[in-house]
Amino acid sequence: MVAALFAGMVAGCFFLVDRQAAVWARGLDPLVVAIFWKITVLGSATPYLIGLALLYPALRFSLRREAAAQRALFVLVAIVVSGLTADLLKPLVARWRPVALFSEPAQYGFALFKSGEMNYSFPSGHATTACAVACALTLLFPGLRALWIVVAALVAASRIVIGAHFPGDVLAGVWLGVVITLALSRTPWFREVLEKPGGWAGERSQGTRP
Repeated sequence: MVAALFAGMVAGCFFLVDRQAAVWARGLDPLVVAIFWKITVLGSATPYLIGLALLYPALRFSLRREAAAQRALFVLVAIVVSGLTADLLKPLVARWRPVALFSEPAQYGFALFKSGEMNYSFPSGHATTACAVACALTLLFPGLRALWIVVAALVAASRIVIGAHFPGDVLAGVWLGVVITLALSRTPWFREVLEKPGGWAGERSQGTRP
């Protein structure tokens, strides 16, 4: 039901909202756009992947915090799986980016039999990453869920403001990031460790000194 709801919202955006949103974003104050350009970097997957790739072995092998390492691995896998899914969908859907709406000739919809960055608007990769991170951190630190949601919402909004994506692309990215992260949280690899309290904290391996 939730998937059907999001699909309906994305379709509604395509026919009723996306064009108008692109025109609205095009006319925003450059200062506002500049601010959102700084916010949008929080949706880039690379810093998260590098940080977590370094954090996992440090927790697992140096500090012997197995539970904490498994939690870090959960966030890492959520970003990778959701990001790869978004990247696979982009060339399959091949939707024009908002900037193409203002080119000559104007383009809107889907670029059949074409490929390239200009045609990779759907879904938003930054929104996917931001929502995967926010969902994972909400599961780990539920007391700070408001912070994670606000940051993810700002990143998602930034993709529209800077003209990188349409609202429908962003909604699809939000759905992907959340659903894939929730699905991973219920797998045998992560379900048990996520049910334990403690955020990044975790018991040391048995046989090691505190």
